[in-house]
Amino acid sequence: MAYPRGLRKSAVFFFFQLKEAVADVHRPSYDDYYYLRWLRAREFDVAKAETMMRKNLAYRNKIGADTILENYKVPELIDKCYPRGYLGPDKEGCPVRYMPFKNLDLRGFAYSVKKSDILKFLTYIFEKDIEEMEELSKKTGKVIEKHCYILDIDGYTFQQATNKDSISLLNDIVKLYEAHYPERMKTAYFINTPMYFNVVLNLSKPFLSETTLKKFYIYGKDFKKALLNDIDAEILPKFLGGLRTDPDGNPMCESFINFGSLISPEKYVLKNAVTSLKEEEGVSIIKVPRLSHRVVNIDVPEVNSTVEWVFETSTNDIAVGYYFQHENGKDLEELLSPERVSSHLVPESGSFVCDRPGICKKYLHVFSSFNNTKR
Repeated sequence: MAYPRGLRKSAVFFFFQLKEAVADVHRPSYDDYYYLRWLRAREFDVAKAETMMRKNLAYRNKIGADTILENYKVPELIDKCYPRGYLGPDKEGCPVRYMPFKNLDLRGFAYSVKKSDILKFLTYIFEKDIEEMEELSKKTGKVIEKHCYILDIDGYTFQQATNKDSISLLNDIVKLYEAHYPERMKTAYFINTPMYFNVVLNLSKPFLSETTLKKFYIYGKDFKKALLNDIDAEILPKFLGGLRTDPDGNPMCESFINFGSLISPEKYVLKNAVTSLKEEEGVSIIKVPRLSHRVVNIDVPEVNSTVEWVFETSTNDIAVGYYFQHENGKDLEELLSPERVSSHLVPESGSFVCDRPGICKKYLHVFSSFNNTKR
C-alpha cells in the first residue's frame, strides 16, 4: 500500500491507530492525507489527533459545512464589505488567495453582524479553497492539499489593528482556522507591513501553532520578487508585481478582487448592546477645552507588557494619536498619527503587546467642546 508523501516509516503505526480509533465516523472521502493532517497538527499524538478530529466533525455538523457550498448565501453586508480575491494556483499548483486589509473593518463587523455570521462566512471561504484544491488535483494529476495567502497590510491603520473588538474577532477567526483546517496552509505572505506589525502579531501568537508561524513570511515594500518566485506573473496582478490586469487594462484587477469597504456607523445595529463607560467602575472623566489637546500616559513596566485602553466621547470631533516615550524620557516614537474616531457611537478600545518598557502616550486633540470618558 502506498502511503502519503512525507509519512515517516516510524509514523505508520500511529497512522493506522488513528484510522482505527475513528473508524465509526469514517467516510469514503477521507483519504490517507486527511488523517495525516490531523496527526501532523498534534505531532502524531493519536489521542489528541482523535479529539481534534471529533471536535471538528461536531463543528461541521453544527454549522452545516458539508453542504455550505450548495445552500449558503453570503449576507449582503459581508459580501460587500469583506475584502478578498482568488488569484489562481502558484507554481506548485496550490490555490492562492489575496486579502487586502486596508478596508478590513473587523470592529464594524463586530457591531453590525453576529460573530457566528462572520465565522460561517469564513468557513464558506475555506471550503471554497478546499474545493479548488480538489479541482486542481484532478487537473494536474497530483495531490494538492495546501493553499497560500497574500495578506496585504497596506493602509491597515494602527487604530484598526489594535482595536480590542477587532482583535477579539480576528483571534476567533485564527482559532477557527487552526482548529478545523490544520495543515492546510502552505505559505502566508504578509506584505506592505508597517513598523508596528510585529507588535500586533504578538496578540494573535497564543492562538497560532509553531508550525503555522513558521509558514509566515513578512515583507515591507520589497515583496514582489518573493511573490514572483512562487507565483507566475500571468497569475499575479500587476499591482503586486505580476502582469495580470482586468480585460479593460485595470491593474487593480477589480473584476476578481473585492477590496471591501469600511462599514458605516449607521449599520452598527448591535451598538445598543454596548454599555457606556459612565456606568462602569474605575472610570475617570477628562475635560478637554475646545481646540486643545490632552496627553494621557500609560506606563509600560516591563518587556511584553500588554497595553490596553478604552474611551468614549460625547461627540465625534476628536483625533487620537499614540506615541512611545523611551526610557531616556526624551525620544518620542510615533505609533499612530492623530486620527479621528467615532467614539461617540461605541467606546473606542485598543490593545497591543509592547516589546520594551517605557511610557505609551495617548494624545487627544479636540475640534469642539466635549467630555472624554476614559478607562
